[in-house]
Amino acid sequence: MKRLFFLFLIALCAQVSAENIIRTVKDALKRPQKREQLVKYANQLLAEADKPELKQRKRVECLLLAAECSKLINNAENVNLYLKKAYDTVVFFSSIRDIYERVEKADSIAAQPNEKGKVDLSGRKRYREMLMPFRSNLLTGGKWHYQHGHTRTAYDFFDCYIDAATHPIFAQDSLLTKDPQLPMTAYLAVFSAQKEGMTDAVIKHTPLAKLAGQRTEMVQEYYARAWEAKGDTAQWLSALKDGIRENGDHLFFFTHLLNYYTSREYWLEGLALSDSMATAADTVPLFWYAKSLMLLRLNRDGEAVKACDSCLRLAPEHVNALYNKGLALLNIAMAFAETACTDVKNPQCRKDQQTLRRLYQQAKEPMERVRQLAPHDSKRWAPALYRIYLHLNMGKEFDEMDRILKKQSS
Repeated sequence: MKRLFFLFLIALCAQVSAENIIRTVKDALKRPQKREQLVKYANQLLAEADKPELKQRKRVECLLLAAECSKLINNAENVNLYLKKAYDTVVFFSSIRDIYERVEKADSIAAQPNEKGKVDLSGRKRYREMLMPFRSNLLTGGKWHYQHGHTRTAYDFFDCYIDAATHPIFAQDSLLTKDPQLPMTAYLAVFSAQKEGMTDAVIKHTPLAKLAGQRTEMVQEYYARAWEAKGDTAQWLSALKDGIRENGDHLFFFTHLLNYYTSREYWLEGLALSDSMATAADTVPLFWYAKSLMLLRLNRDGEAVKACDSCLRLAPEHVNALYNKGLALLNIAMAFAETACTDVKNPQCRKDQQTLRRLYQQAKEPMERVRQLAPHDSKRWAPALYRIYLHLNMGKEFDEMDRILKKQSS
């Protein structure tokens, strides 16, 4: 019983406190007020509106009155602007966002059942009339902050502008389909959020941002990066695949998806990906190189050589393609050596030895070119050239490779 009385007393005090503040502010607003005082009044009203024990109607009234304080602040700056007097741009725009946030919060509270279980949405027409005149400047405020490098604040403006389009207050306006500014606003929101590391915000606005039709490859890249940062592999892979389908010439998607496949030794998936890309864009050396790498991993050396040749026709000094070609040819030579005839009395032996020498000679040319182009990468080319020189009986060159390998292991 005492607890119920105590709760009743708290609620009663809250009603009285709110009534006093509302009365004080309403009376004060009949006269011009300085910005500082309006901010103080607004903060007092917001504090009252956050009290759950306060009646719903009073909470709504506090929020709307706080919005009125922000409106007066905005009007004062607007007058200064009109009269070409000094004005505070940040205050001018921030007061507009305050108006939106407070009116929308008032509507969300009013949309809940009140103490009698009833929902009163009759105020929405009034709310719309309060907000609509400020909508264009809400967007302008975001652009102003974006241009001045205030990307975190700019995002808040863009987000507010976009969210308002789907708010029930503006249901009659069908802004989501009729406002041509929305896609570009979402585009700016994505770039602002990306710069601030706001992954959820990037994900939220990407679908609409892509409709702007500008730098869609970067929008999709940020979308993929956001899912990766969140650790959602399924969504990340889906975003990469969508990126390849929509913007295949933006290599970010291909390289990251291929790296995922190779890190897990999904060679067949990697081959399918690189082969499809090489088919669709056969003038891009990277796709042919990637295909050669997947074929090497699958021990399909002859096909790997052909893929390397396609890459080298486009980029003759592609070191990685040269290395893959040399390695594939070396593999072919070593595989042939295992089945070659070794009976010197057999005529086939001579033929096989000639073939084997020719295969090692073929492997030698690209691998030596790798050495010329990447002389400091001896860990890569030295073991291969060691084998090649050994089988070609190139004593001087073999001794050099032997010294290099011993130096590496020491």
